[in-house]
Amino acid sequence: MKEQLIARWDTFLQNIDKRFEESLAQGEQAVLESLEENDYDYYTSFRTLMAIRMQIDESVIRKIDTTWQQQVLPLMKADGDGYYWIDESYKAHRANDDMHERMALWLYITEGKLSQKYYDHAIELINRDFFCTQCNAPLQVKKDLFRAHYITCNYCSAVNTFEPETKYATIGWNVVDNLAALYALQEYKAMLQARKHGGAAYEKAVRVYCEKYFDERIKLMPHTAETREQDIEKKINLTL
Repeated sequence: MKEQLIARWDTFLQNIDKRFEESLAQGEQAVLESLEENDYDYYTSFRTLMAIRMQIDESVIRKIDTTWQQQVLPLMKADGDGYYWIDESYKAHRANDDMHERMALWLYITEGKLSQKYYDHAIELINRDFFCTQCNAPLQVKKDLFRAHYITCNYCSAVNTFEPETKYATIGWNVVDNLAALYALQEYKAMLQARKHGGAAYEKAVRVYCEKYFDERIKLMPHTAETREQDIEKKINLTL
């Protein structure tokens, strides 16, 4: 009976892990598709992402503990073949912790992919001609400054106010941060790996990640370069 119960428990954990992976893949697809469905409303899609994360947590991850407590543990205790159920309980804890770690990484990556898809769409809103309100001459709009700014006409010297569309301005909020994080994914993974051991290696990995993050962010918003060093130190302190 003991061997049968353990085998059934192992099979359950294997199946729930497979279901977890499938849920992550389906969740990512649903989030990315939602952008087109809601006419590229970034925050609506972000809320969809959070809702899917919660659904996976409730319907998949929590099922491990529920099944263990309500079904598996009572059967193993009733089996009367010693305290082997203690070792089996560790499997539940490990599976739970592992899924939460994978969920966090999935969230990190999916936010980045959502931001990338949104960016590719919204950036096109600036790829058109803008003209001086006084002389109708073409204006050179800064394409990496995602907020209202003044533009002086090269022909009549009139000062124009450029007011970006909301979807374009959204890039300068969370979208840029998530893109920088996505582009620093390998450094982020290395930091997570180093965190398991701690010490100087972890501190170095944190710095490498933060430097990569802000260097990628500067490529998207060059004007943020002036605060690079302060931003890096601040993020390092928050991370450690």
